[in-house]
Amino acid sequence: MYWLLSVVITGALLAGCQNQPGAEPGAGINDPIKVGTAEIVNQDIARNAEKQLKEENHLKDVQAVNDGKKLLIAAQVPHNERFSLKKIEKKMNRQAKKQFPDHEVTLSMDKKIHLEVMELKGKLSEGGIGKKKWKKEIERIIKLSKEKT
Repeated sequence: MYWLLSVVITGALLAGCQNQPGAEPGAGINDPIKVGTAEIVNQDIARNAEKQLKEENHLKDVQAVNDGKKLLIAAQVPHNERFSLKKIEKKMNRQAKKQFPDHEVTLSMDKKIHLEVMELKGKLSEGGIGKKKWKKEIERIIKLSKEKT
């Protein structure tokens, strides 16, 4: 009787600890946030910047937002490449300014800026932000990214 009970409990534990087929750990964490269709500012420039910079520089994650003439890009590099962060940032800044010459590009590799941009994109997708507030938030994040800590 105890033998049967222990076999059933062990089988249940092993079945519960299996990975789901097709699901990899951390899947969907760094996926771009889907921005709603009723955008207050066209985000095609930001999406284009995210796609191009991520492909060309093998980045962990890129988040970008734009407002008329300003483009704010927040990127995350893989952990093993953090030693050459300044060099990567300089290269990406050159690329972004070359690809988007008619925009004032601000690039940050700071995790806090990355999180702020993700939060701002979330507000945009929910529709809970107006055009004036959008511009003010982008200005605030740009100012925050230029501060030296």
